[in-house]
Amino acid sequence: MKFYQKHIPDGQEIRAVIHQHWIVVFDKYLLWLSFWAIIPSFLYYQSERIRDFIPFFVLEILLFIVFWKIVYELFNWYNDVWIVTELAIYDMEWSLLKTNVQSIHLENIEWLEVDKHRIWDTIFRKWDIIIHKYGEEEIAIYNAYAPHRAINIIEEYIYPPEDEEDNNFDLVMDTLSWVVKDYLSKNWLPNPNKKMSLSHEDEEYIESEEEQENEKQDEYTLDLR
Repeated sequence: MKFYQKHIPDGQEIRAVIHQHWIVVFDKYLLWLSFWAIIPSFLYYQSERIRDFIPFFVLEILLFIVFWKIVYELFNWYNDVWIVTELAIYDMEWSLLKTNVQSIHLENIEWLEVDKHRIWDTIFRKWDIIIHKYGEEEIAIYNAYAPHRAINIIEEYIYPPEDEEDNNFDLVMDTLSWVVKDYLSKNWLPNPNKKMSLSHEDEEYIESEEEQENEKQDEYTLDLR
């Protein structure tokens, strides 16, 4: 991974490097070796007329071009990657003249998508990984190797696990809240409005008793005038 360290900012650590599936390069190798190396060489050595018509150095030049084409495709496959750090994902695209690196910060990722096209994709574990950013922008690495493993690596940093101490604290607070609610439901406090109503009735009763007592005193009072 030290090879890719120069393409990311200082202070960030590479967590994973996601490549395209090796079969993508193998298809190109098979095509170039078959049609531009094996078949021309076979025809050249089997046909005397072709040898008389085409000099041997032409075949050598052709094989030399095929060799460097294979080396170029291998180097291109090795450098066209996603570099995953704890802060961002860097989409690296290599060419012969320049290297383009596009960064996606993890907090800007809305969701991830895995897309397969043929049954062979499932057999060879070769699917497309698409990152959807907030908005309509998206970025993809096609024919990625072991896509679900790559998704798990990315989601590990997009959705980090919660701290165990925070979970324990929340559990204690929820338990205490449940205990308090249960206690209040079993030992409910008297309604203050009901208490005030009873006090008001007592006052009316006392006033009525006082009035009756005054009336009795009036009956036994003598008029001395």
